[in-house]
Amino acid sequence: MSGLDVDIASKHFGNQRVLGGIRFRLGVGERAALLGPSGIGKSTLLGLIAGYDTHFEGRIAHLPGQTAMVFQTPRLLSWRTLVQNIALMPESGGPERARALLAAVGLGEVADAFPERISLGMQRRVALARALAVRPSLILLDEPLVSLDPGTAADMRRLLVRLLDRTAAASLMATHDRREALAVADRVMELDGHPAQIVSDRRSPLSREARHDPAAVEALHQDWYGLALTSCPEPA
Repeated sequence: MSGLDVDIASKHFGNQRVLGGIRFRLGVGERAALLGPSGIGKSTLLGLIAGYDTHFEGRIAHLPGQTAMVFQTPRLLSWRTLVQNIALMPESGGPERARALLAAVGLGEVADAFPERISLGMQRRVALARALAVRPSLILLDEPLVSLDPGTAADMRRLLVRLLDRTAAASLMATHDRREALAVADRVMELDGHPAQIVSDRRSPLSREARHDPAAVEALHQDWYGLALTSCPEPA
C-alpha cells in the first residue's frame, strides 16, 4: 500500500509548463529526497502535494491522515511565543505537549520566548516541532537546512533524522544538496529539465543506521556522483 501516489501530467504558470510527467509512489514510513537545483520546481511540487495549489493536470492521492509542511521560512507568528505557536495547531495536544515537543528539539528552555529572540536555526527547529504536533502520516520538508551555516545545518540534519526515526510518518524532503539527500533519504529522486521531470529515482544501498556515518555517506556520494559538487549545479 502506498502512502502517497503522485501522477502529474502538467503544471503551468500562465503559458509556461513548469512540471510534466511526474509519477512516483511513496510507501508508508518511507523517506525520500527530491533533489534538484534552485528554481527547478521542487517547492511547486511540494505545494501541489500539500494541497496548497490545486491547479494542475493529474492526480495526487494520500492515505488518510494529516500532511504537515516544513517551509524554507519558518513562518512563525511573531506575536506568539514558541509554545503558543505549536499549541495553536489542531490536535496539538495543548501547551503541555507543545513544551514536550520543544524539549525534543532542544528548545525547552526557551519555550516562552518570541520568535524574534531566537536564531534562524532555532526557528527551524520550532517549525519541525510544529509539523510533528499534528501527528502527521506525511511530512513535506522544503529545503529545511538552506541558509544555515555548515555546523548548524549538520546539527539540524542529525536532529531531523533522529525525529524521523521516532515517527512512522513518510517524508519527502526537497533539497539541492546531494550529501544532504544521501544522509537523510531511503530514496533519492532527481528533478531536472524544462518542464521539470524526475530523471532519476534511486534507492539508497545504505541502511538508516549506516547513514549516520559521514564516511559511508561520502563513499556513496563518490559512487553516485564522483567528484561532482556537493550541491546540484544552479541553472545558468
